[in-house]
Amino acid sequence: MSRDNWRSKGPLFVVMALAGIVVGLFASVFAVAGIALGLRDAVKPANAVEHVASRGTVVESMSIVTSGPGHPDWPRYTNPSWTVHVGQTVVLRITSYDTGTAPLSGVQTMFDAVSGTVSGTESVDGKTIRSVPNTQIAHTFTVVGLGLNLPIPAAPAGGSVTVTARFVAQRSGAFVWQCYAPCGSGPNSMGGAMSVKGWMEGRVHVLA
Repeated sequence: MSRDNWRSKGPLFVVMALAGIVVGLFASVFAVAGIALGLRDAVKPANAVEHVASRGTVVESMSIVTSGPGHPDWPRYTNPSWTVHVGQTVVLRITSYDTGTAPLSGVQTMFDAVSGTVSGTESVDGKTIRSVPNTQIAHTFTVVGLGLNLPIPAAPAGGSVTVTARFVAQRSGAFVWQCYAPCGSGPNSMGGAMSVKGWMEGRVHVLA
């Protein structure tokens, strides 16, 4: 390009180059945001599920206690593994004696809402709710593979709280359940009971 041409067209090229850089930056930002949202949706429990062909009702009961063998200060779910069938209505009752709270943070705050139950709700001591305030959460019972999430509030001092919910497993398999509230030990409260199977993690086996 001649000097005269550069003088006349050079500023235009500079503007176009800068515009290209800006567009590229915006594209990168939106791409990263899209990936982040995709990852979030990959683990986010689904909304209330439709009732599949009925195969009766089964009741499963669990408790959250604050002592266990060898670890008197760790919270622990009892009855950590159980088996149901596809199409059964599972009435799940979780009685918690843990009076401590473990507020969620970051992407985990989505687990303060009930998901995957027949009605999209759970019952806390007889009161129907759709979510638990983050400041009151002690634990969650979350089965990502089944789209199920039950937030568990802290129990009153010296007492207990019972969460009851109904859900229907729509596919067979062995599914991991976990507590997503940071109720363990260590700097991020994700160690101790949070990382030991049979304490804050277990299995739901769904037979065809």
